[in-house]
Amino acid sequence: MSTVTRDRPGTTQEPRRSTTGPPVEAARAARGCVIAVLQRIVEVLDGRRPSEHLSPVVTVEVFEQIALALRKREDDVARAPVRGPAVRLRRIHLQMVSLRAANYFGTVERGARTRAVAGRVELRTVRSPGRPAIERWMLTEFAIL
Repeated sequence: MSTVTRDRPGTTQEPRRSTTGPPVEAARAARGCVIAVLQRIVEVLDGRRPSEHLSPVVTVEVFEQIALALRKREDDVARAPVRGPAVRLRRIHLQMVSLRAANYFGTVERGARTRAVAGRVELRTVRSPGRPAIERWMLTEFAIL
């Protein structure tokens, strides 16, 4: 049962939900991860960053997908930065599926051309040799259309 408060006679107002707490914090952390990782990905695809910078923040499947896209270009072009304007992230939207997973979609732009990006980010436990396990948001799915 919801409590309704009256501010003025004849008006009602639903109680306000908290704008802080675990769901909001999880969404902020997931969105921050998506923006940072997508920025790295477009820099890798542009040739402005080595692909090894992606391995800590994407799954093996996403890393292989990006490596395949780089291999499709000729070897000399893959190592050289792409000519022309750099790719820029324009908009990123996030839809939380749970406190540990979210779907994202948005747009990237290069000059006058705009392309869509979409995928999934999940909070995963990462284990490194000699270090304690940590939880980190990782890109688990990626598509650029």
